[in-house]
Amino acid sequence: MAKLLNEYDYTAVHAAAGDLIKNRKHLKKSAVDRYMNYFETKCAGSKAEAEKAKLVIPGGIQHNLANNHPWQLAIDKADGPYLYDIDGNKYIDFLCAGGPTILGNNYPAVQEAAIKHLSEQGPVSGLYSMYERELAELICKYYPSVEMFRALASGTEADIIAIRLARAYTGKKHIIRFQGGYHGWSDQLVYNDNGKRNTMKNGIPTDCFQNTHAVPINDIEALEAEILKHQDDGGVAAFMMEAVGQDSGAVPTTKEYHKAARELCDKYDMLLIYDEVVTAFRLGMGGAQAIFGTKPDITVFGKIIGGGFGNSGGLGGRREIMELLAAGISAESENKVKVGGTMTANPLTTLAGITVIKELEAKNVHAELDKVSRYFMKGIEDITERYDVPAVLFHHSSILHIDVSGLQHVQYFVDEKDPEFWNHMLAAYKNYIEFSMALAAEGLIIANGGKTYFPYGSIGIVDDALDVYERVFKEFE
Repeated sequence: MAKLLNEYDYTAVHAAAGDLIKNRKHLKKSAVDRYMNYFETKCAGSKAEAEKAKLVIPGGIQHNLANNHPWQLAIDKADGPYLYDIDGNKYIDFLCAGGPTILGNNYPAVQEAAIKHLSEQGPVSGLYSMYERELAELICKYYPSVEMFRALASGTEADIIAIRLARAYTGKKHIIRFQGGYHGWSDQLVYNDNGKRNTMKNGIPTDCFQNTHAVPINDIEALEAEILKHQDDGGVAAFMMEAVGQDSGAVPTTKEYHKAARELCDKYDMLLIYDEVVTAFRLGMGGAQAIFGTKPDITVFGKIIGGGFGNSGGLGGRREIMELLAAGISAESENKVKVGGTMTANPLTTLAGITVIKELEAKNVHAELDKVSRYFMKGIEDITERYDVPAVLFHHSSILHIDVSGLQHVQYFVDEKDPEFWNHMLAAYKNYIEFSMALAAEGLIIANGGKTYFPYGSIGIVDDALDVYERVFKEFE
């Protein structure tokens, strides 16, 4: 029913999404009831823990990745390709913490480096560590667009500083981004697009949105029109984009668009910022920019450069831009862009990042992941054909897109003013959450209906994972 698509063929992906929205299938009620019974009987400990968490944590969770249906699973152990919950259930891990555990859980080389460091030095000193330089050197080595790198504690922080730096360098004030894109939770960048502004506004003064603007994905004419719109009102400092497109590439960008966007940024003296929080070192040693053949002025990093440890993020770019950053707060930094963070570049996280990057190269991990991801996705294509299930299927290397809901695409096919818009959204969302619930009940974890990552540590169990998907797809009607 579904054909495996080229990940850079937006036209084909877009058309497949439109067909999916019109012809979507659902899990049988009997299957949904059986999966719900699994959670009630086999995950009682997680359910009880979820209720306790709601008493002291707003909503009971602290990250969207844990927002599972019907409740979050409390994970007790992570090892190799598997996760184990507190009830003793074992799951294949295709979540990879949103991408960073690319080698697998508790990977031996990373574990050994961390334990050795903790036993000899402790997790943090507050002072300089040589690991900071070593990590920066590795990033500069693999990213020709990066001549200097500055670590920060998260992708959100890095995005904040990226636009601050762009404004300082260009002397301009406006920022343009994609509709539906994600660049963290800061007041300026949580803004999405004009139609959805109200869904993001709680707690944020409207003034915070006035210099942030969103354009449709892959529409170069719309981008240039937005640039021209602000030319006489302070100008545009930067165009910021998730390198492979909205939601880890679920709505993908084209190679032609990247080239045209680079040309527009040069034409109007503005910076091109790539948010590679997900894609850096995940798509390859050179990230998305190596694939697209473009050189952004600023690149935002996260996740993998911390080796799966917390307080991971940073940004890099051309030397003359990066040198505008203050090296701490001092008398010499009066005219610099200020940035801080006590846990930034802590030695434990930077060491883990260094270890992962070196392992990726030494083990030729990306070539192996490309090969197995093609095999896996071809298997998914065969399964959807066998059970006649509509889906949108493609993959950016080991970032897998197996979409049976069309949720991220509804806004492109149904106008928000259409009375049926929210019915379409709710139907898609129902599929979205039930799909991930079904996979979990069958023994495999992804994010709530969406983000799916293949880890190096799971290469040996790829057929086991396909068996899980087959058990779920056979329950659609």
